[in-house]
Amino acid sequence: MTAINNISIRNKQSVNLVITLFFWLLYLFFLPYIYASFHIFAIFFMLFPGVYLLCSLAQLMHECWHEYLDRIDNKLFYLILSWVIFLEPQIFDIVHPYHHSQVNTYKDIEFHPLGEIKNKSLRIIYNFLEICFGNIFVILVTNFKISRHPKLKHVYSYKKLIVSILMWIIIWGGIGYTSHLILGVSTSQIVISYFLTCWMGSFIVHHCELIEHGNLIVEGDLKERNLQTRNLKPCGIIERFFLFITHNHCLEHSLHHSMSNLYTRPFPKAYVLPEKTVYISFGEYLVILKDMLTGKCVVVNPK
Repeated sequence: MTAINNISIRNKQSVNLVITLFFWLLYLFFLPYIYASFHIFAIFFMLFPGVYLLCSLAQLMHECWHEYLDRIDNKLFYLILSWVIFLEPQIFDIVHPYHHSQVNTYKDIEFHPLGEIKNKSLRIIYNFLEICFGNIFVILVTNFKISRHPKLKHVYSYKKLIVSILMWIIIWGGIGYTSHLILGVSTSQIVISYFLTCWMGSFIVHHCELIEHGNLIVEGDLKERNLQTRNLKPCGIIERFFLFITHNHCLEHSLHHSMSNLYTRPFPKAYVLPEKTVYISFGEYLVILKDMLTGKCVVVNPK
């Protein structure tokens, strides 16, 4: 990719952020009404455009944390995007550096907040909850871990948590209440539809991360561990749909770890991947899930 094209795409991403944010707020306004009108069939509306927009905002939030986007205040939009997808920004801010420095090891607090769970039964229970509830469960465990971590608990700020709670009330409560006043939806319809969207988004986003790092513990230096990060190959209908709904997050994810100083996503085929890049199909991912649910985890030694 030339420098000119790269700048052009980065500028477009900044515009895309604002557009996606607008449509997400519009989606939250109409969602309770759609749920009240179509009941269980509203699940399709929650998947698209709901989860599609949420995955985009989650990825853009991540890009803002890395300060990839031009012409905007990355730190400010990192906070805004965190709040509008119901995340506590300081949690990600604290643990994400560990994800890059300790990737594919138990020291990666973002992905393994409890480290190595040696008891097999507890490991299976943890994996089951992680698979079913996604990032909602992992973030709750991470929050618990940080509050008791000898170093990180001093970094955690309860004032920032209070600010986040207030922003959630203003954004989610404000939009929900406006939907109630204008569209006549009930409180239960607002709460249920918002919860289902958050769960579906949490589920899809975390399975995207599990494709990349799930049940993957690698011995070796950072370069070797980065190279073992998995990528989903677009070889079938399920794979292509998953990549579509997650905006190619796990298509070339290993590039992000090996070249995190560059904005490599979501621009497929812009950079050449190493020959030993690991690609898996959705069928191979199901085997990984089966291993997690039976408590198996083989340590990879690339040498």
